[in-house]
Amino acid sequence: MNIRFLETVIWLAELRNFRITAERMNMTPAAISNRVSAMEQELGFRIFDRDARDVRLTEEGAHFVTGARDIVSRYNALLQDLGPKDELEGTVRIGVLPSMALVVLRGIMETLRERSPRLRVSVSTDSSSVLLQRLENRELDIILGFPGPNMSKLNVSDLCDLSMFWVSSPALLQGAPNQPMGRSDLLRYPIISYERGTYNHGKLLAYLGGLDAQSAVLHYSNSLSTTISMIANGLGIAVLPPIVIQNELRSGALHVLNVQPAFPVTRYSVVYLEAASSRLCSLIASIARDVVGKVCTLYDRSLIQQIEAY
Repeated sequence: MNIRFLETVIWLAELRNFRITAERMNMTPAAISNRVSAMEQELGFRIFDRDARDVRLTEEGAHFVTGARDIVSRYNALLQDLGPKDELEGTVRIGVLPSMALVVLRGIMETLRERSPRLRVSVSTDSSSVLLQRLENRELDIILGFPGPNMSKLNVSDLCDLSMFWVSSPALLQGAPNQPMGRSDLLRYPIISYERGTYNHGKLLAYLGGLDAQSAVLHYSNSLSTTISMIANGLGIAVLPPIVIQNELRSGALHVLNVQPAFPVTRYSVVYLEAASSRLCSLIASIARDVVGKVCTLYDRSLIQQIEAY
């Protein structure tokens, strides 16, 4: 029994299929089966119940896999702490929300280039629901965004809070850019919302709750750049993290509205599966926190605040 054998049972417990597990570990199904059988013989109990369609953990197996995860996690952490940083190779697949990509992606890529120049990075930007689904399908290794409702198999740690403000084109304000506004005043303008079903779309509906939101004109956009362009062209107002539109605010293309009550901050997290391949994930998570810490020194805490307790 060794680390590779422990990784095998962890992946098989996750994927519940010998063929898919074999593909994930670049082995044959027969080799996976042989490893599991050897471990069961050594342990003296069955880790899995198998049939033609499915692989399920036994009660003893579930307890064993919990301990195996802890051992593998500690082993990977030890390698990361003690091993030469530039020996990391392979590909890490990162999913990033567009807003978070503007905040940390450059810093992450620059740090990886310095510390692990042979490590390849595949970056995907999309909505939170799509990124989470791709994470669950093992198409991504780690995401910087929001955790989903089912967190039983996820390793989640808070990353930062981004403040959210209502913004508009100055031309749309009709000569009163700093006039105090309440939530009901927002309904006088078309609102460019996040895509239906997304985390921030839900927050927007909750924020407008109790108002006659049915009378509001809501447009929907699944692209941050498109939303910014629509606002700048006077097509509506939207709630955005000011940190991602600093250029537009400085140039005067966009203006922050004086709205009370304030829109709640958005908390971003590092999310990856509690599975065997966590060494690269923990590396990316650590780098992301370092990058956020540096970004926080450049802006006021009212715009971005790092979460101190991980």
